[in-house]
Amino acid sequence: MKRHLLLLLGLCGLAFAALPPLLGQALPPGTELRLLSPDLKTLFAAWRLENSRLLPLSPPLAPRPGTEVRLLLSVPGKKPQVLPGVAAEGDVLLLLEKERVSLVRLLQEAYGVALPGRLWP
Repeated sequence: MKRHLLLLLGLCGLAFAALPPLLGQALPPGTELRLLSPDLKTLFAAWRLENSRLLPLSPPLAPRPGTEVRLLLSVPGKKPQVLPGVAAEGDVLLLLEKERVSLVRLLQEAYGVALPGRLWP
């Protein structure tokens, strides 16, 4: 029984280790995320991180699934980052080399951010 528990804990550790810290080692309060079109002209959604919760800064304009997007990440005191991605149903799949990583899953599991489950209805 103890061996099974250790195996399960090891597998859980691997699952969390599989999510790379794409957005940095930590997301401090005041971090802003903006979802934009590739030409950076259309703002689909914007959020600010406060008390481990992602709060919307404006009503979201849901991009169609499969739409190419850019995630602008602004961490206080650091240079903003732009990450490529593709819109999904209420989520963004960030492109990491040849893999796609769910932004919702990344925020929840790697950074402990409380989300309602989707980034937009």
